[in-house]
Amino acid sequence: MTAASTALDSRQPTRPQLVTWLLRQTAPLLWPLALATVLRIVGQLAGIAILVVAMLGVSGVLSLAGTIWTMVALALGKAVLRYLEQFSGHFVAFAALARLRNLFYARLAPQAPAATEGAGSGELSERGTRDIDRVEVFFAHTAPPAISAVVVPVTALIWLGTTQGAALALAVAPFVALVVLVIPLIGGRAGWRASQETVAAKGVVAQHVSDSVQGVREVLAFEHAEARLADMDARGESGARASAFASRVAALRGGLVVLLQWASVLAVLLVGGTGVVTGSLGYEQLLVALAVAVGLFVPTRAVESFVTDLNASFASAARLYEVIERPPLVTDALADNASKVQPARTDVDEPQPNSVALAFEGVTFAYPVNGGSTSAAPRTVLDRVSFELRAGEHLTVVGPSGSGKSTIASLALRFWDPDLGSVSLAGSRYGAPRPLQRIPLDELRTRIALVPQRPYLSDGTVGENVALARPDASDDEILKALRVAALDEWVREQPKGLDTPVRERGGGLSGGQRQRVAIARAVLANPEVLVLDEATSALDGATERTVRARLAEWAGQRSILEISHRLDTLDDTDRVIVLDAGRVVEEGAPDGLRAAGGPFQQLLER
Repeated sequence: MTAASTALDSRQPTRPQLVTWLLRQTAPLLWPLALATVLRIVGQLAGIAILVVAMLGVSGVLSLAGTIWTMVALALGKAVLRYLEQFSGHFVAFAALARLRNLFYARLAPQAPAATEGAGSGELSERGTRDIDRVEVFFAHTAPPAISAVVVPVTALIWLGTTQGAALALAVAPFVALVVLVIPLIGGRAGWRASQETVAAKGVVAQHVSDSVQGVREVLAFEHAEARLADMDARGESGARASAFASRVAALRGGLVVLLQWASVLAVLLVGGTGVVTGSLGYEQLLVALAVAVGLFVPTRAVESFVTDLNASFASAARLYEVIERPPLVTDALADNASKVQPARTDVDEPQPNSVALAFEGVTFAYPVNGGSTSAAPRTVLDRVSFELRAGEHLTVVGPSGSGKSTIASLALRFWDPDLGSVSLAGSRYGAPRPLQRIPLDELRTRIALVPQRPYLSDGTVGENVALARPDASDDEILKALRVAALDEWVREQPKGLDTPVRERGGGLSGGQRQRVAIARAVLANPEVLVLDEATSALDGATERTVRARLAEWAGQRSILEISHRLDTLDDTDRVIVLDAGRVVEEGAPDGLRAAGGPFQQLLER
């Protein structure tokens, strides 16, 4: 398994734990599942009854007319029962899958991006789609077949023993017990491991395909297609071997089931034939016993047929369990209850003079290694970082690559919590700064907006992507936000205006246009603090100057925290912080830092 998937790995739950967990997640849907089980039992008993009635007609116990009409009635009843059983079972299955999909996203969203760092999008998509689909076997094809495989044979054999002779029932019972209770256990542990390996390998292959599609230009440009295909074959090889092993085990079980079922028929012939010869049993009793033995083929064979699929279903459920039950690293556990409901904000409150908008106090932070799944020591990214962003101030953080600049942006949005120290946010309505852990996440992320270097744009339109910040925004409000990002004129020139289509990940737009859509989105959110993480890196010089000037005009008393590696664009910033190896090594106004000849000047000279 790759590093992408190990980021989500945790202790594997057992199959009994998975059964309990799945039933708990879908508890309101269990009554239709119970109904489907009852319908299946009655329907399979009706199927056996049809064969019994036919044998009674052949033996002359029932008249021809009585036999035909009884069989017709039973067949029609069995058809209705089968339909209702399938409807109930699949209603439960599809409703359960919908609940699991909603639950998967609801639990995944609070984990992002902290707990999902390093987890590939293709592998997560495999869990959220194919793995959930595989769980359908558990709901639609497990409980009813498993319960009916026990109840139907027990009921039929008790009836056979009490009405036709105990010897006939005892002749069939051992073979039924072997088919239902023993054969499914063959290759149990090995089959379970093989199913886990197969499902995990499918996730790895899905991630590899996703990476190959996203990087198709690079793959083609460097003629790497054959190597990528060979790599995919190698990644899927372990899953193919595991799948082949599971298929061989399933074939062995299937062959043994057929052998034992026909052996039960032979046993009935031997016992019943001997009874007929000795006169202890009648000819019609032998025929009825044969009908019951053959009729039990369907309910008992169902157990073996779903065991292999059930293992794959449990393996997929285990992968869902890892995501759904993984606790978020960032929660509202310490949030002040009094502030969880805030009135809608139409504009930024006027701050107190020289008030602090955002403060880092002795912040130390290190990213967990592989999502925290290994014992390797994490590397410290920020080391006792302290600074204040004042209300209405434009503060820029600079430094060499790997110095921890973007981590400051992530901590400001509380995508992660610091290991030591605190990050605090204040507004005029709250007075003194409060640690971010005391502010509900919903409130925090309306007060702080982030524009990343590589923003994500979804499949839709320009207007829809900007309105992600405020879905109820009017077209005029969206256009005003686009003007701040210097993209309004381009939008007006397009034949469809705000309805100009945007493909997934911003396809159809240039890198600079994608960044400006993200800037407009953040502006539309009307935050108190705007965080720019290399947000204008893809713009040409003239456009960047226009955007920065309009942002400064829009900001007013809003605060801007900018992460930048371009030191030639800092004339509009009030103060600069220089990071190096996770530590603040210099701080001050740009002109003063240039004259000081320290780390800032050294960065300029590189």
